[in-house]
Amino acid sequence: MPSITTKIISDKNLSKKEMDLMNKWRKSEFGENEVKNFKKDYFPGAKFFFVKDGKEIVAFGGLRDIPIDYLGKKYKILGICNIIAIKKGKGYGRILISAMVDFLKRTGKTGLGFTGKTEFFKKSGLKTKELFGKRFALMDPKTGEIKFEEKGDEGDGIYLDGKDSFIKKVLSTKQIVYYSIPGIAMPHW
Repeated sequence: MPSITTKIISDKNLSKKEMDLMNKWRKSEFGENEVKNFKKDYFPGAKFFFVKDGKEIVAFGGLRDIPIDYLGKKYKILGICNIIAIKKGKGYGRILISAMVDFLKRTGKTGLGFTGKTEFFKKSGLKTKELFGKRFALMDPKTGEIKFEEKGDEGDGIYLDGKDSFIKKVLSTKQIVYYSIPGIAMPHW
């Protein structure tokens, strides 16, 4: 009987096979325009989590650095991204989120992502906030141009607050949170 394992791989150590697998499933889950070069499209140091059943990858996800400017203070949180269970209904997604939550707790970092379906993430150890995506805007650091998600695509927040208490601070105000990500033209991480 195969054993379930989890592995964390930094962006610079991803193999072509791992990147191809993630892109195949990103395309399948999110659409044709979701192909990434995981070594170039993310800040250096992004961490990718893989759940394996024996030798087969059955779920994956990532944590990527997101620089934030909130009320004049700079934060660096980890964006929860690329969450995909290749084999659904087997508990692999929950194992994946559990490994990511453990990493966030161990490092004391805040993790935040956005989704249209929060129930799974709640059951897997993350907190949620309805339509939290409305509070976040992509800001071009060169031009100052600000972009929000399209109406109806804002997403509910899934998060784990870290030592910086970033989420608690954001929830205590109504101010917009600005972030910038090199190479990203549309709001979303």
